[in-house]
Amino acid sequence: MLDNIFQQLALQKEHALVYSALLESGPLPAGKLAKRVNMPRSSLYGFLSDLSQKGLVLQSEKQGVKIWQASSPEKISEILNDQINQIEKTKTSFLNILPDLKIKQKTDFITPKFTFYEGQEGVRQIIKDVLLYRDLETDCFWPIKDMVESIGKEFLEEYGTKERIRRNIKSRIIVPQNKMIDIKKNPFFGTSPEFKREVRIAPKDVDYSMGYWAYGNKVAFISSKKEGFGFIVESVELRQLLKTQFDLIWQISKPVKIDKKFTEKFIQEI
Repeated sequence: MLDNIFQQLALQKEHALVYSALLESGPLPAGKLAKRVNMPRSSLYGFLSDLSQKGLVLQSEKQGVKIWQASSPEKISEILNDQINQIEKTKTSFLNILPDLKIKQKTDFITPKFTFYEGQEGVRQIIKDVLLYRDLETDCFWPIKDMVESIGKEFLEEYGTKERIRRNIKSRIIVPQNKMIDIKKNPFFGTSPEFKREVRIAPKDVDYSMGYWAYGNKVAFISSKKEGFGFIVESVELRQLLKTQFDLIWQISKPVKIDKKFTEKFIQEI
């Protein structure tokens, strides 16, 4: 978890390792710290320098020996708050110039009708494309078990559920019988009105490992983790074709009923 937080501070997992070691051990000279984290001293000094610049470690001297110690964990919160404030200021500045940028924008170009994405980060960009919109009715053929493996559980919790709800994007989802997940372990996949999501289980002869999410005039296709790719097609005709297909299968699919006790805590945190 600390690794992920340090990534947001433009630091690496090695920085987190060094900081954690100092936090647990208390003040140490570089030699002992290098042994503790199993790292060459030449590399260690670089990480200590980075941490020192951000105020996450402090240096002192005792009997001519340089000693390093970790700053209080509250320092991490302070740095994150500074970043948030800076981003808010930048966002405000951008919104101020946005009207001028839109005036300057060339409009005599062709919008891409097909966009290809590869790898997990690429596939995640597909989900973010859906979240550029608000107040939508969407349809998903969604083998959720495969999508969790392909996209990542935490990402789907934050973007596929929480941010989608905030943007009032509603979803009808059809899941193959053998691709459903355990709601007790995955409460983000709730189906109450608060989740703005309905889920049905497809008939047993309807099976697939590639999912699609149809929204507006676009359809986003996402493969399983094994193949690791996805693409977005912008086409009114394709969207209508898939909607007709989806509606037919929706009618013969079985609604999923989930006890709210498994999802109530999750929805309250949004």
